[in-house]
Amino acid sequence: MDELHGSKVFSKIDLRLGYNQARMKEGDIHKTAFKIHGGHFEYLVMPFGLTNASATFQGLMNDVFKEYIRRFFLVFFDDILIYCKDLQHHISHLHMVLLTMRRNSLYAKKYKCYFGVGRVEYLGHFITKDGVSTDYAKFMVVKNWPIPTSLKQFRGFLGLAGYYRRFVRGYGGITRPLTNMLKKNNFY
Repeated sequence: MDELHGSKVFSKIDLRLGYNQARMKEGDIHKTAFKIHGGHFEYLVMPFGLTNASATFQGLMNDVFKEYIRRFFLVFFDDILIYCKDLQHHISHLHMVLLTMRRNSLYAKKYKCYFGVGRVEYLGHFITKDGVSTDYAKFMVVKNWPIPTSLKQFRGFLGLAGYYRRFVRGYGGITRPLTNMLKKNNFY
């Protein structure tokens, strides 16, 4: 999210139906066949849970919006963020993105979209002109996590907490006792 530096105006668009907006390749439709008591069916659009569906959909989004990505636009699956330093350029960028969505038959959930705001929630973070911060509720989940009692639980906790390391001053020092505990209990 380093590209956001200096941005003051944000718009967030949440696409409707996500993967289901991607048509299956004609030659691959038969691979999605399934049978139920009502008959034999095949998906014409990409179903959720299909192997590589997420990578395929992200590839589609990257291809559709390639000329905008990291200039004034970020996309993660069906979550779009448009950012700019001033409202005039932001409106122009927003217009380009919406036209691209229309040309590619991509539809948004109106109730989950925000346009031209100074603070927006995107992928569990709050974004403002002052930078990126994390949701306090997410910190509380980490803080109230039950004490790990197995290697799997330790790794799960450290993976979760590690994601937030850039938001916690002195993260390495704070987590050192956990690392020492892993060594002490021969979890390595």
